[in-house]
This record gives sequence, structure tokens and C-alpha cells, in this order.
Amino acid sequence: MPRPRYDIFLNKLAEEGVSSVEFEVLSANVDTLSADVAELSATVDSLSGGIPGEGVPIGGTSRQVLAKINSTYYNTFWRSNWYDYSMNVEYTGVETTIATGTVFECIIDSTTIYRFVNSTNNPNGYPIEDSFYETFSNPNLTNLLVSRG
Repeated sequence: MPRPRYDIFLNKLAEEGVSSVEFEVLSANVDTLSADVAELSATVDSLSGGIPGEGVPIGGTSRQVLAKINSTYYNTFWRSNWYDYSMNVEYTGVETTIATGTVFECIIDSTTIYRFVNSTNNPNGYPIEDSFYETFSNPNLTNLLVSRG
């Protein structure tokens, strides 16, 4: 589906009799793009990765979402979502007890990861740590993916 703000721009060009445009594309692997105005909407929608947006930082990985840093416009960062991990993992049944809690082996997106649940609860009754890690070599968990809280 075409992006409305680009449709407005393209309609304005057509109204003014502009038949072709040339501009620099920052998100594709080309230096410049020339196009007939009638074909430009399809070209814009087909660019891999879309158009850079104000306040959207480059990067991010699979399963990450944008989050606001504070109330300043466009001040965002990529973060992993604990709820997404907790709802989408498949537990393998392998559990390892370590001094501070339990490590559960699980799979997400065909990748083995590890959930650590601390055996000590906070005053609200939740574990003081409930996190997903990339690697586990008893008793060490490394490469934190996301933590609740």
C-alpha cells in the first residue's frame, strides 16, 4: 500500500507537470534514482528497508521494538521486549539449578537461549531477576538479551 505522504508529494508533482525526478536515496544501495513520476510511488514502496524516519535510529535486531527515551520528540532507541520472549519461547525441558536460581533451556526462532529465574523474590513476590541470555556455561550466563522490569 503506498505511503500517504508520498502520494501527496507525487500528486503535487503531477499537478505541476513534472514528469521525472532525480534524487539521492539514503536507504538503498544506489547513488541516485531517476524515475517517471507515474512509477515513483511503486519504486518508493519497493525500496528495501523503507525510508529513514526522523527519530528512528539505525540498527535494531529481530524481535526488538522502538521505545521512547524521554518525552523529547524523536528520542528513541531499540530495545528487546521481555514479554515477546516470554510468550514465544519453547521450553526444551532442560532445567539446571545454580546457586542463585534456575536456568531453563528454551528455543526462539530456531535458536537456543536460556531463561534465568532468580530464587529470591522482591517485596511484590516476583523474582529479583527474570532474564533471557544468549549463552549458558554452568554456572555462568552471558550475553543478556532482555530482562523483565
